Amino acid sequence: MRFKKKLAAVAVALFLFIGMTAGLILFVAVGGQGYARVSFGKDYYFLVKDCEDTTASAITGDIYSAGGAGYLLEDDNAVAIACYFKESSAESVQKNLEEKGTSTRLIVKSPPDLVLRGRKSGYKGQIESNLETVDNFAHILYDTANGLERSELSQREAKAALSGVVSSLRGLIVSNGDEVFSLWNSALKEAERRGTELCGGLLFSKDLRYLQTMLCDRAVNLKNYFA
Repeated sequence: MRFKKKLAAVAVALFLFIGMTAGLILFVAVGGQGYARVSFGKDYYFLVKDCEDTTASAITGDIYSAGGAGYLLEDDNAVAIACYFKESSAESVQKNLEEKGTSTRLIVKSPPDLVLRGRKSGYKGQIESNLETVDNFAHILYDTANGLERSELSQREAKAALSGVVSSLRGLIVSNGDEVFSLWNSALKEAERRGTELCGGLLFSKDLRYLQTMLCDRAVNLKNYFA
């Protein structure tokens, strides 16, 4: 009798397990269909000076004149001097600036996880690929800016690197199409236009830093383009 009770209990438990499993499979197949999460676990370190709406233009000009990016981070009420990929690099520059009497703030940002639903979920891989590509472009511009600043690269070499980024940006925009990527493409087009303008004149490291910071800013504001 005791064995039969145990067997019955096992049978009930197995029945409930099968039922729960079937329900879970049904949820995934029906309710969970068209769901994807975009993740890009990289940090960007923006070294900035705080500003108000009334002082943003002046601070932007001062930073740019001093050789910094001078890129306005509107959501943070701050102007970026530069954007770094390593915290140690950002802190080193911050320390040097403080020793010279310039107070700055370090803002750490990363592209947020993005939840895609419905047909947008099918673009998860392409969006992640876009982020990886833009990150690579930003690294190229960062290295080129440093090389130009240290006289390790000539104008011709720096422009060749910039032209490569601009051309690749243009190709990325075309390959994305206009439907799901319309807002993102518009953000990339602004960077592409800026790069095209820079290719036409004397190139300075601060111009490359501006464009690099712009691309990093686009990445960390991903939700604005695919929400």
